[in-house]
Amino acid sequence: MNALVPAPALGSNPVSGEVELLLGLWRRVLQTADITPDSNFFDLGGDSLLALNLFLEIERATGRQLPITAIYDAQTVAEQAALLQEEDRTEFSPLVLLKRGSDTAPLFIFHGIGGTVVEFAELGRRIGIDGAVYAVQAQGIDGTLPPLESVEEMAALYVQAIESRQPHGPYWLCGYSFGGVIAIEVARRLRAKGEKIGLLFMIDAYAHPITWPKISQLKVRLRRTGSRLLSNLRAPSPAMFNGAVHFIKRRLARGRNETPAQRLARKRTWLKQTRTDLPLPLLQTRFASDKALIGYRPSYYPGKTIFLKAAHPDPDFPRDPKRVYRGLFEDLTVRTSPGSHTTIIHQHAADVAAAITAAIRGDETRPAVPRLSAIAPAATRP
Repeated sequence: MNALVPAPALGSNPVSGEVELLLGLWRRVLQTADITPDSNFFDLGGDSLLALNLFLEIERATGRQLPITAIYDAQTVAEQAALLQEEDRTEFSPLVLLKRGSDTAPLFIFHGIGGTVVEFAELGRRIGIDGAVYAVQAQGIDGTLPPLESVEEMAALYVQAIESRQPHGPYWLCGYSFGGVIAIEVARRLRAKGEKIGLLFMIDAYAHPITWPKISQLKVRLRRTGSRLLSNLRAPSPAMFNGAVHFIKRRLARGRNETPAQRLARKRTWLKQTRTDLPLPLLQTRFASDKALIGYRPSYYPGKTIFLKAAHPDPDFPRDPKRVYRGLFEDLTVRTSPGSHTTIIHQHAADVAAAITAAIRGDETRPAVPRLSAIAPAATRP
C-alpha cells in the first residue's frame, strides 16, 4: 500500500456498519471510550504494538487482512472504514510521510530489524525542521512483495525511492538500530553518485558482532550471560552454582563455535516460539533483515557521522560505539540520550528529536540531550 496517498474521507460524522464496528475495536485495543470517527490513532497514544493488535482484531472481525502500513493511509476510524470498502491496493512504497514539509530538504529515517516504522510516528512529529520527515519501511511487511535479504538490495531500493522525492542533495539520513547500518550503505551509494550528505545520524545503531573487535565480542557475551543468570537466580545453592557454571560454558562455546547460518536458524526458532502473534509477512521480513545484517560488511564512510547512544545500553550492545565503528568513519561524534534501546524512540522521542533538530540546524554547540552524568538511574528494563 502506498503510504503517501491519503485514504478517501468519509465526512465529519459518517454512519456505517464499518464505522460502528471499528469504534468498538478501537475502544477495546486503546482502552478508552473517548473515541469518535475522526479521532487520530497516534493522538490517542497508538504505537506499533497497538497498531498490530488493532489490525489483528480487524482481521478476526471482518476477514480482511490489512497490512500494518495501512495505519499511515488511514489514521482515523472513518478513514479505516473507507479502506475496508476498497477492493484494490495501490503499489507499495518504502516511503512513509511522518511530517509534512518541503521536499527540498527532507529527512529520511530508516527502519529497524523488524522492518516497520510505526514506532517513529512520535519522533517524526517532534523533529523541528521545515523539511518533510519520511520514514523508510522494509519491502515485504505488507505481504505484497517478498522481503529483501541483503543490505545492498535494500539500499538500492531506498536510494531509488529517496531520489524520487529529492533528486539531489544534500541528503539528511537517519537510522535506528539496524537502520543505522542501512543508512551507512545508502550514504555511501549517494556519495558515489557525487551527491552531498548533509547529515548521517545513527540512533543506537547495531552492527553485526562479526564486525566488532574481539574484546567487544567477549565483553558483550559475558555481560549477556551475567544478565541472564541474575534474572534467573533466586536463592544460592550448590546445585544452582553448578548449573550456572555449565550455563556459562555452554554460552561461551556457542558464541565461539556458532556459524552465522546457525545463529540465524536459532534466532528464527526463537522468534517463532516467542512471537506467534505476528502475521507471517512481519515474521518473514524480520528473518530477511536478520540475514541481511549477518551478511553485511560496512565500508568506510568519509564524512561526519553523529551516533546517539542509549544511556542504558542493551546487554547485546557494546557500550562504546567508537570501539565498534572505529575505522569506519572519518569523523564520528558520540552523544547520549536517556533511556534504553527500546525506550529511546518511545518515551524519549523528544530528546532524540531535539538532538536530530540541533544537528540539522548546525547548533550542536549547546547540548541537545543531557550529559550521561546528568541522567537519573535507569528504571527496570522493559
